Amino acid sequence: MRVDIVKGNMGWIEVVVGPMFSGKSEELIRRLRRAEIARQRVQIFKPEIDERYAKNGIVSHSGLEIASEMVKSGEEILNRVAARTEVVGIDEAQFLGDSVVEACVKLADLGKRVIVAGLDTDFMGRPFEPMPRLLAVAEEITKLLAICMHCGNPAVHTQRLVASEELIIVGGGGMYEARCRRCFEPMLAHEQMARDESAKAKAASK
Repeated sequence: MRVDIVKGNMGWIEVVVGPMFSGKSEELIRRLRRAEIARQRVQIFKPEIDERYAKNGIVSHSGLEIASEMVKSGEEILNRVAARTEVVGIDEAQFLGDSVVEACVKLADLGKRVIVAGLDTDFMGRPFEPMPRLLAVAEEITKLLAICMHCGNPAVHTQRLVASEELIIVGGGGMYEARCRRCFEPMLAHEQMARDESAKAKAASK
């Protein structure tokens, strides 16, 4: 591991969570840009799996962008963080597995300010590991809400619109939308799968 202890510096973890389209990446970019304006040494990471808008940058749904490095795990982040880095940004942390929690804790213990953004629940409305563990060890937590695309109320859920039972399907508008508690349909993806399979079976029997 390349990082070394910076004596006298106190690190901490900030976590920004919420559903898709709630502005998590935008808030992460805002905090990282302020750190850069303050002339702090910043390194930024995102999962290799996320290539929705840019391969080497974090891009918000509103179009804000900041350069980043692509990684596969929290362990890779630890190996890449330079000793002089003061602020570490991580987007879409839910895609990096359990190792991201240990990485964030180690970096904070080494005196780094660690700012993390990610989904706190999955397409079924369940806690999206490892985010709950990360929330438990964070000094600061920001919960953002989106706007329900059905009724306009505050939205806390990410509604999957495509037929799939896979936990991770990276996508944006057209594949997901924000829903409030009342409009959220956790079984919608499963029901769509059943309809698609039924249609295929009928077509095959003709």
